[in-house]
Order: sequence, then C-alpha cells, then structure tokens
Amino acid sequence: MQVLPGIVQGIRDPLGTILQLLTGVLSHFIATARTDLNAELSRYLFTTVDPTASGIRALTANPAIARLNGSLALVADVLVGAVLAYASLRSIFEHSIRARYALHLVIPRVMAALVMVHGSIYFIQMAIDLNNAIDGVAQSLGGPLTIDTLPWSGSLSAAAVSIIQGSQDLFHAVFALGVVVAVVILVISYVIRTAMLDILVVLAPLAALCSVLPDTRRYASTWIRLFMVAVFMQAVQLIILRVATAVGFGAGSGVAESLFALAILWIVLKVPGTLHAATHVETNAHTAMRHVRRSMHKALTPAHHVVRHRTAL
Repeated sequence: MQVLPGIVQGIRDPLGTILQLLTGVLSHFIATARTDLNAELSRYLFTTVDPTASGIRALTANPAIARLNGSLALVADVLVGAVLAYASLRSIFEHSIRARYALHLVIPRVMAALVMVHGSIYFIQMAIDLNNAIDGVAQSLGGPLTIDTLPWSGSLSAAAVSIIQGSQDLFHAVFALGVVVAVVILVISYVIRTAMLDILVVLAPLAALCSVLPDTRRYASTWIRLFMVAVFMQAVQLIILRVATAVGFGAGSGVAESLFALAILWIVLKVPGTLHAATHVETNAHTAMRHVRRSMHKALTPAHHVVRHRTAL
C-alpha cells in the first residue's frame, strides 16, 4: 500500500518522478564512488612507495622487482663482451676517424655503464626519495593537504550529495559526475605510473648499457625521459594541488566548486604530457645543435685541408 502514493505521484508528474529517480541514482553513485576513490588516492597520490606492501615500503624494496633488476644486471654483464667485440671490429674494419678511436672512447663508457648497471636500483630509489621529499614539502606548506582537503573533495562530499538529492538538481549532479570521472582517470594514471616505474626499474641495467654505443644511445635517452616524467609528475601535481588548496579553489559544494574542481583536475592530468613534451623540446634542441656542429665541421674541413696542404708546400 505504500507504493500506491508513489505510483499516483508518478502518473501526475512523470517528469518530476524521472528527475527524482535520476538524481537519486547519481547521488548514490557519487557517494559510493567517493569512498572507493579516496581509498585508492590515499595509496598513490601523496607519496611513491610499494603499493603491494601493507605498510610503507620503498618501491625498489619489492623483492620481485629487485630480483628482476639483478637478473638483467647479469645479462648486461654478459652483453658487455659483445659491446667490446663490436667496438673492436668496428675499429679494425671501418676506416673512418670516428671508428679509429671508437674503442678508446668505449672503454671508459663501459666502466661507467657497469657502475650504473649494478647501482641502478639504488640510484633510482634516490630519485624517488627526492620526489617524496618534494611531495612532503608541498604537503607541509600551508594547511594540511589530505584526501578531505583536495579541491574536489567538497564537490563529492556527503553535504553536496545531500543537496543534490534534496533539491533534485540534475545540473549539479551532472557536473559532480564529471568530477567523479576525472578523479577515476587520475587514479588510473597513477596505477599506470606505478606499473611504468616497476618496468623502468627492471629495464634500468639494459638502459645503462645502451648508453655506451652511439647506435643505441637513443634508447637510453628514451628511458631517462620516461623515468623523469614518471617520477616527478607526482611532485608537480602536488604543488598544483597545494596552490589550488591555498587559494580556495573547490571550497564548497555548489556548481561553481565542481567547475573549479574540473579545471584543477584538467591541469593535473595535463602534467605528464607537458613534462614529456618539455623533454622532447630539450632533445630536439640538442639534436639541432649537433646537426649545426656537424655542418660547420663539414664546411670547415676543406679549408682546413687547404691550409695544411699550403703549409706542407
């Protein structure tokens, strides 16, 4: 009998009933998603540690990751002989000046690469610790930067959900749903970041060996670019969130606060791509300077030979 008034009301005002159902479903979805997303963000957003451990453990302290890194370090030791053999054969059979001094240049690079091969996991952890230190500074400046004080926390709070459900504000519910989707993308990006860091830690010995020869140095440069972006994107994102929190963006539970939250999330999600583009700009500038240097060398080589010929005469 309690269902009868609802049916009567649905017949009298079908649009209002549909609106009430929609806002109710969206409000329940936002409230449920907030709890799950906060649990995941607390694992990934504020510091870089091993997420598979119950406590706080360094990322490189994961036994599986450390074992794989050590195995590839042994593979790199075996490949050192192949690198030296390649450089030796090149200096014998290739008659260019570059090949003549190749072995002389390769041996110091091999020694440096061996240090990087066997110390890669420690150097990587030092970079991660630097990122964590910057994260700690960003969180300590101003008020506390926690899950409950993030720019989008007000838009997804219990008070905001109650307002949406009570006023049947579908417009506000749609923007709050957009915030939920953006936060989901942020969580996915951090899961991908952690997986990428694990892969880069494992491949670090081979990347260090690739830095020896000019033919494979671009692979080492690619590894460095990916590692720098994957590690320090977190520090940059936390600095952005600190600024947004300090100026009061996203404080409250209205539509404007949801729009501010979406804007901040858009900026935060653009950080990895921006950092990656910046590393490519630096690489392109370095490549352009190298081409200019080679062109100048080719242009000046005939004049140098002419001067030497006249001096000999």
